[in-house]
Amino acid sequence: MLALMPRLPPTPGDAAWADPARRAFRWALGWFLAAALLGVLLRASQLPGGPRIAYGHWLHAHSHTAFLGFVFNGFFAIALAVFVPGEKRENYTRLFVVMQVAVLGMLATFPWQGYGPASIAFSTLHMGAAVMFARRLWRDHEAGSGARAHLGAALVCLLASGAGPLALGPLAAAGLRDSPAYALAIYFYLHANYNGWFPFFLQASVLRATETAGIHPARDRAARLSLRWMAAGAVLTFAQSTLWLGPPGWVFAVAGAGGAAQLVGFVWWLRALGPLSGRGLAAVRALGSLSLVCHAAKLLLQTASAWPALAPLAGHRFVVIAFLHLVFLGVVTAALFAWALRLGWLRDSPSVRLCLGVFFVAAAVSEALLVGTALGWASAPILPGALCAAAVAMALALVPLVLVQR
Repeated sequence: MLALMPRLPPTPGDAAWADPARRAFRWALGWFLAAALLGVLLRASQLPGGPRIAYGHWLHAHSHTAFLGFVFNGFFAIALAVFVPGEKRENYTRLFVVMQVAVLGMLATFPWQGYGPASIAFSTLHMGAAVMFARRLWRDHEAGSGARAHLGAALVCLLASGAGPLALGPLAAAGLRDSPAYALAIYFYLHANYNGWFPFFLQASVLRATETAGIHPARDRAARLSLRWMAAGAVLTFAQSTLWLGPPGWVFAVAGAGGAAQLVGFVWWLRALGPLSGRGLAAVRALGSLSLVCHAAKLLLQTASAWPALAPLAGHRFVVIAFLHLVFLGVVTAALFAWALRLGWLRDSPSVRLCLGVFFVAAAVSEALLVGTALGWASAPILPGALCAAAVAMALALVPLVLVQR
């Protein structure tokens, strides 16, 4: 979808490696490869005779590297390129360095201590840097009212998400590590990202790109209505994170209402984009369309999961993992690669398209295996090997992309 919109006006340094936005994406893609390799290790550990690891500790390393190393750095890069004037981008360099130190620290400490003093210290360091980033971006951004509203909601959700990890230490100290409260703290962090920071930031960036063509008042109104519906939905859909506890019927109703509100907001957001030109890179159009379709699927699945009859399936471990990967890989990763191609951070070439195709096909195979096993359509004995093969394919597909960055 990004290819359908007019290009942003050029800013100083866009064509040079010295541009902080381009540099941030370079780091993001490197961390993504690291997270993918950790994913291979996790999958291999489930094979007969595979490496014996502290699975939970390495899973924390994998997820934090993916979330904070890839997604956060990718959003950092887009924020500088789309919202921040060129002459102010260098002001973010020291903050970015602190974040990379924090990610490296988490990658080094989570595998051997899980949530321990060192890993918590590094995650807290990143959290503090994220607060500074949000404050500085809000001060420096150049966005119209529609994009500004979505950006503000994204930053609020980013800051609110930190409450989840901050609560884990006190809960563990109180002996509540195995309690519902501990799990809900983790779910709150995921919810604030998956239903707040991630979608609102991506929507804000697309709205910002449309502003270069001039925003009609009706489209600006649609953008603000979209925010109201989706923000209300983001609050209400936290109820979906509690359905595994078997709550009263009204909690299911709240969860369903939240999902419906987000669907309404999504429709208003599409209306805010208005009629768009069909010109642009084919790869960008394909990735943008993939992200859009996965986003719509995510909203539909969320709404359907509030139906009590589907609660057991929605709470199945494999379905939960597939849902998280749908958003992370299908919505966010596809959008980040679309932006990278559109902004010239990745070369548009047959080899790059092939690597992207292999990556997303392997991701789709992994999703199908997880959901198929939960539904009883796939054979559980072959699942570990097939999932490991898909993880290897995704990691191998990322290697050339890291090497061909401009």
